[in-house]
Amino acid sequence: MRITMGRLIRYKAFQKLTISYFLLILVTVSLLSGVLFYLFSDSAVKEVDRNSKAMLSQISYASDVVYNQVMTIGNALLNDPEITSFLNDREEDKTNNYHVFQQLSQIKSAYPYMHSIGIYRPSTDTSVDTSGLPFDRSLYTISAEQYMEFYPRKLSIKNINNNHPLQFLTFLLYPDYSLRTHDNPLIYINVEEESILATIRKISRADFANNVFVMNSEGRVLSHTDSSLFLQDLSREDYVQRILGEEQPEHSFTASIDDEKHLVTYVKSSEMNWYFVSVTPYNNLISNIHKLRNVTISVTAFIVLGGLLLSIFLTKNIYKPLSSLFDQIKPKSSSTRTSPVIDEYQVLAEVFSALEEREKSMQFVINRSSRTVREHYLQSLLKGHPQSNALPEVLIRDMDEQISGPYFCVMVFIIDDLESVQKRVGAEQQSLLSFALGNIAKEMLEGFGECDLLITETNEAVAISQYEANIVPEELKAALHSVQSFLSRYFKMTVSIGVGDIVFGRKNIQTSYISAQQYVKYRLIYGKGTILDASATRSHLMTTLSYPTASEKKLIEAVQSGKKEAIEESIKLFIEQISSGSCNQVITYSIQLMLSLLKHFDYLQHVPTSNFNEYLDAMTDIETAEDLEQIAFIFSRYCANICALIEEKNHWLNAQRHNSVIEKLQRYIRDHYAEPNLSLEFVSNFAGLSPSYLGKLFKSSTGQSFSEFLNHTRLEKAKELLVTSNETAAKISESVGIYNITYFSTLFKKKYGISPSAYREQASMRSGENGAEFQSR
Repeated sequence: MRITMGRLIRYKAFQKLTISYFLLILVTVSLLSGVLFYLFSDSAVKEVDRNSKAMLSQISYASDVVYNQVMTIGNALLNDPEITSFLNDREEDKTNNYHVFQQLSQIKSAYPYMHSIGIYRPSTDTSVDTSGLPFDRSLYTISAEQYMEFYPRKLSIKNINNNHPLQFLTFLLYPDYSLRTHDNPLIYINVEEESILATIRKISRADFANNVFVMNSEGRVLSHTDSSLFLQDLSREDYVQRILGEEQPEHSFTASIDDEKHLVTYVKSSEMNWYFVSVTPYNNLISNIHKLRNVTISVTAFIVLGGLLLSIFLTKNIYKPLSSLFDQIKPKSSSTRTSPVIDEYQVLAEVFSALEEREKSMQFVINRSSRTVREHYLQSLLKGHPQSNALPEVLIRDMDEQISGPYFCVMVFIIDDLESVQKRVGAEQQSLLSFALGNIAKEMLEGFGECDLLITETNEAVAISQYEANIVPEELKAALHSVQSFLSRYFKMTVSIGVGDIVFGRKNIQTSYISAQQYVKYRLIYGKGTILDASATRSHLMTTLSYPTASEKKLIEAVQSGKKEAIEESIKLFIEQISSGSCNQVITYSIQLMLSLLKHFDYLQHVPTSNFNEYLDAMTDIETAEDLEQIAFIFSRYCANICALIEEKNHWLNAQRHNSVIEKLQRYIRDHYAEPNLSLEFVSNFAGLSPSYLGKLFKSSTGQSFSEFLNHTRLEKAKELLVTSNETAAKISESVGIYNITYFSTLFKKKYGISPSAYREQASMRSGENGAEFQSR
């Protein structure tokens, strides 16, 4: 037992098993106890409900008996000649009244629950009452709807019932109901409400804790265990509205009254349309419900305690296999643990995880080494010297058995426009695209035979397929198209594929590889994303193509003219003429055309801004071009550069000529600024150019308009004269060619920020200060 308790304190798995069993037992016992308690309490409530209905039925039956007896008394009185004579008399007779009183008293003595019987004769305003009660005239004002009417009421009479109101259930009988007139006699029978309450208590043995009452079809109380509620209107209560709304002779339901759950039971009287209702709080339905609950909880607690011991016993038996396994690895793992509580599952998981990781690592190394050896061997086969590798002969024999062929076909996959792909996904992610290309191609091609994929270049992947027959499968091209579609759809890149010749034996794999490389080069002619093999390229290899000299001449003429449309048309014609040749011819003739353009426009090298390094770049681009569209673009770009150089040279020559004209014009202005008629129109004749063109040329060369330069020259001379001469400002203005002194002053102040006279004064003051400074020295 001590070992078991020690495990319970120390080991987490043992604790969890024990707690699990304990919780299972706890939940089971609690659920069973709760269900049994519910079933017992529910059956008890149902039994109480049946007893309530039986009790209310008895009370209802007693009320029906009262109703029938009232009807019997009324009929007996109407059949009595003496009573009938009294009702029909028109004159007052004391003796006759006494006899009627005696007869009514005899009938009343036979029915002790009746308080009084009375007759009222309106013709003589005579009333006879067995209890001597005065006649309540409110009874006669009731509008009768049938032979007998029911009227609950309170009657207050001084010095009677300790001055408390009498609570009556009064039955009214109309002898001449069918001949209703204003002096029709009336028979009334008073049943005291207390008698109904006594009947209820006698039958139900209820006390004031029970809420039992009688109400009419309007919800008004006719009798209640709480007599203060007599004639109280309960029709607004929810449970009363439900009772009145249901058309059932008897029923029971639960309702919330004053925020407490109650059992409501009612029975409807078949004779009087009365409702006999019992409203009992749920807590009072079973007198010993609290005792029953306490006993249930005690028994449950005792069983739960036993369940705890049972849980420890079950855990001990089930824990044995785990403890045996844990004891074997505990010495290796417990030394690193500082926590007093040991999680056996965590320790086992750590040990098994370490073993699993070690096994996976070893398996990965083995698989990686195996793949590396196989890839190295296949690389050697592609290069054509498999014996040069330093692999053991055993591995080489194993590789030869795995790569048995006997027929092989090498396919080369080239990623088109690698530079744009790298820009889009990044150089680091490009290797992942190559890996994805290899996996997709391998998956598609393995259906036709065993296939190996090698990544040989940055944008090249090689598939080596083994076939049993010397024929390419018919579905191979469809599979290759699927590879291209998948890469285009999900990776947004195109791949050109070269299918090499089928060869026999491993030693000839290099031959298939070289042919596939040669075929895939023809994407230069057929465009990117094509599948090329011997059948697609044979016509180009068999074609004898001469250099299109006429197209070259036409292109040179178009470049000299500078017409873009003619240049594009000439380039298109040249590309069409060389596209029927081999790839080597296309590259060679394209380079030859570039050389011809270079030689023909060699004179442009003397242009200062020319840079014929673009020629070398264009040559490199042609050699690495992937399709004819790129070569055509290279031609267009180079020709456009030549056109720009031609235009630049023409512009430079014109600029040189125009610069000499502007210099002459500036010298002329400096020499003739004093002439008042000096203008742009005048000097344009001197320069031999139109005034508008000369004005634009002057502005672009000097940064000033003609008038601005002329005014600047005149004002600078005027400023000099203001300092060196004593002439007036008007005289100086005329001497520099400006004959309007106001205009001269405006220009001078706008340029120098000061008037001519002020400028002269400042100049004389500066000269005076300089002279004084010189004398002081």
